[in-house]
Amino acid sequence: MKFKLLFLFFCIRYIASAQTEVIPLYDGPVPGSEQWNWTESEQFNKTWQTQVVYNVAKPSLTVFRPEAGKSNGTAMVICPGGGFHALSINSEGYDVAKNLVAKGVTCFVLKYRLIRCFTDDPAMEFMSKMGKKEFEDQSTQLIPMAIQDGRAAISYVRKNASIYNIASDRIGIIGFSAGGTVTSATAYDYTDDNKPNFVAPIYPFFPEAMQKTIASDAPPLFIAVASDDQLSLAPHSLKLYESWLTAKKPAELHVYAKGGHGFGMRKQDLPSDQWIERFTDWMKASGFLPMTKPADAVKPIVNTQLDLYVKKEYKHSDTHVLPYRILYPEPYDRTQKYPLVLLLHGGGERGADNEKQLTHGANLFVDPENRKKYPAIVIVPQCPIDQYWATSTIDRTTTPFKIDFDYTKTPNWNLIAANELVKKLTKEEAVDPTRIYITGLSMGGMGTFESVYRYPDLYAAALPICGGGDLKVYDKRVKKVPFWIFHGDADVVVDVNLSRNMTEKLKSLKAKVKYTEYPGVNHNSWVNAFADPEYLNWMMAQKRKN
Repeated sequence: MKFKLLFLFFCIRYIASAQTEVIPLYDGPVPGSEQWNWTESEQFNKTWQTQVVYNVAKPSLTVFRPEAGKSNGTAMVICPGGGFHALSINSEGYDVAKNLVAKGVTCFVLKYRLIRCFTDDPAMEFMSKMGKKEFEDQSTQLIPMAIQDGRAAISYVRKNASIYNIASDRIGIIGFSAGGTVTSATAYDYTDDNKPNFVAPIYPFFPEAMQKTIASDAPPLFIAVASDDQLSLAPHSLKLYESWLTAKKPAELHVYAKGGHGFGMRKQDLPSDQWIERFTDWMKASGFLPMTKPADAVKPIVNTQLDLYVKKEYKHSDTHVLPYRILYPEPYDRTQKYPLVLLLHGGGERGADNEKQLTHGANLFVDPENRKKYPAIVIVPQCPIDQYWATSTIDRTTTPFKIDFDYTKTPNWNLIAANELVKKLTKEEAVDPTRIYITGLSMGGMGTFESVYRYPDLYAAALPICGGGDLKVYDKRVKKVPFWIFHGDADVVVDVNLSRNMTEKLKSLKAKVKYTEYPGVNHNSWVNAFADPEYLNWMMAQKRKN
């Protein structure tokens, strides 16, 4: 009987340890707080109505691993919030990990050092100090330690990447409120060991005074926040996002009208409940998660599929060369005639690597089913980092940005080059001149509108996504080109009214136009557009009369 009880005891311990693996963050005394000797505690906090951990003196990582064979190589350090007095361990920690683990991400929930609490209600202690010098002094001392723990967590994960079956260049960090402070700070002053490959501060406390110089290799940024944040932290997110844009670094911002502070994984029957899905959409689009059929209605690009887009260059002049990628039908029969598609990327994909322009939309055309059903030649040029497709000026100090178009000016050389390339390939390749299409997202959506205006006899259809155009000069020359326009009504980057106004303008010109607006969708409306099963079907059905 004793043997059976002992065996059962060890079985229970083994199962528990397999489900929850806790790793001390530091070997030996914790640097900077060696004398801290209080005991970590956990409770259901009635004030905040959630499970919290407090009095963390010895930082640790709680590991959540995907099922065997389901890891995709991406790792995430998760930093719960709680005003540096506690950690909302479920809603902003374990529940986040469970969601991401189901998607193949290996997660590490970080318990970073906290301000010591002397009662059994850390929430009340925090709220009683807010706005007082005591809280400011304690936070000033504690925050650098918490940030140190965040950096140490990234370093630990990278150092042990092979043990956890993790790719060392796909380690991200996400944090909420005070955990967002830790997360945001790791995006600055990093080393090779502790640099995050992507950062996701969610309603972070990160005032402009904490922002530093953004490095040339700064990681991509994802932010989510609610306008009705009770702590008035939305401006922190907007300033952080603006600084990334000014530095021309990849960034995505979701601002929900409602959600309050601390929405985390809580269910409130609001659009903010879906922030984690928008985050995983962004991870997929940024290459940190594989694309999946249910989420995007397309299959993933792997390296061999990327190679299907052949690297080429188009010499526009002695000083201007346009890099581009081209996809040919499979098989490519030159005795046949194929549609040609020009895809214009957004501002985040500018550069000279001749690769980033494939980030959004390119996967749609290499999907085996689509290649079989819609064989086409697809051109994806890359705009230089200091250029735009459309002739426009942008004021980034407003939300959404204030964008003015002026087609009376000479068009940008790269837009001319992209359209010249279409004409050149129409002559050189097996192209059906009555089935040439143009589509683009964000900056590329703006380039789509301008291209049709300047080359109205070239395109059989145009599909601009979250773009805009020059209402003042758009005229009847474009009315023979069918348009399908897409936009999200919650776009905080490109005002949805730009698409609405262009739709009304086209209607007034008696042009054939469809308009699709996505409720609650921010700037990444291309995810919805490219996932629409009618997107390619409608495009390929259009034909220009000779």
